[in-house]
Amino acid sequence: MNFAVHYAEIGLKGRNRPRFESRLRKNITRALARAGSVQVRNLYGRLLVEISDDVDPEYAASCLSKVFGVAYFSRATEIAPSLEAIEAAVDEFVSQREFESFGVKVRRVEKSYPWKSVELATRLGSRIQSASGARVNLSKPDLWVELHLLSQRVLLLHRRQPGPGGMPVGSAGRVVSLISGGIDSPASSYRMLKRGCELIYVHFHSAPFTNEASQEKVRDLVGILARYQGPVRLYSVPFGEIQQVLVSEAPADPRIVLYRRMMVRIAEQIALRERALALVTGESVAQVSSQTLANLDTINRAATLPILRPLVGMDKAEIIELAEQIGTYEISIEPDEDCCSYLMPRNPATRTHAEHIERLERAFDVSGMVEAALGRAQRERIDPAT
Repeated sequence: MNFAVHYAEIGLKGRNRPRFESRLRKNITRALARAGSVQVRNLYGRLLVEISDDVDPEYAASCLSKVFGVAYFSRATEIAPSLEAIEAAVDEFVSQREFESFGVKVRRVEKSYPWKSVELATRLGSRIQSASGARVNLSKPDLWVELHLLSQRVLLLHRRQPGPGGMPVGSAGRVVSLISGGIDSPASSYRMLKRGCELIYVHFHSAPFTNEASQEKVRDLVGILARYQGPVRLYSVPFGEIQQVLVSEAPADPRIVLYRRMMVRIAEQIALRERALALVTGESVAQVSSQTLANLDTINRAATLPILRPLVGMDKAEIIELAEQIGTYEISIEPDEDCCSYLMPRNPATRTHAEHIERLERAFDVSGMVEAALGRAQRERIDPAT
């Protein structure tokens, strides 16, 4: 059983394209590992995926639909590069399908064939119409007959199915995602996966001062995201003791910003250990009090690595739509007690200044608090959700 896999952005990478193609081949092989023997080969701007015939084609299609870098894919029948073989294969293909309208697409990648694309499409169209009585419809037919003429072989595509697009995971470097049990951070993680980043996850919790529901939610959410990457690492960092110290020693209004700055410092140390190049958060400008531009600026100044915010310009409705699309929304809205709801001020500050926050932090042993939290952090492997 063969699948033809097509990419989009990778084709624009010029001399770097082989590196991206190689990463995409590896990711496809990883995604289909449970299917048994898999071979992925380059074929003139596309990939040919060869899988054992006993594999459920729906399972294989489901796996390919979650590989970033895939623009679209299709079951494909290999045909010998002769007119007789092409006509016989098309006759068999058409005879197994019911349709009232059809269209023929021919893409002549190898120019040495004796027929032009339009000539072959017209010849096959007349043949199909005579045999079936169906009408030609080149805008939205019931059946597309699509042929790609390659060197030494012809591919007959069965039905195009959309892939997730983007770039192959692992092609853009490693980042650390600060993930909660909410709606936003899983959506932001998804968007970074789509841009080719390999993600490591960090979750801050307030156990034992709160229950462990948020930790279970995050494991479930990361399991869904791991479908696009493969097994991932999740760090769970206890944050309740740090919150208690900040509550007892600092004013209430800037407390959330103080929390965020401590989280950034801890996550950055994990990123440095993991050789990650940036941090990722689910923040969006002006969505809540801690996400005003002034507060985001204050939070940024606690970091030396870049902080990426892929949702920064999205509103809540758009973020919810993305969460529903990727399958994390229903888990995210389950009730839990996370660190964001523990020891929160009544009136959070919406405009902080870095200089003022830094003066407040001088009262604390910031580096000691960071090291203590790192010492209590637990790392685990999360496999893709089934």
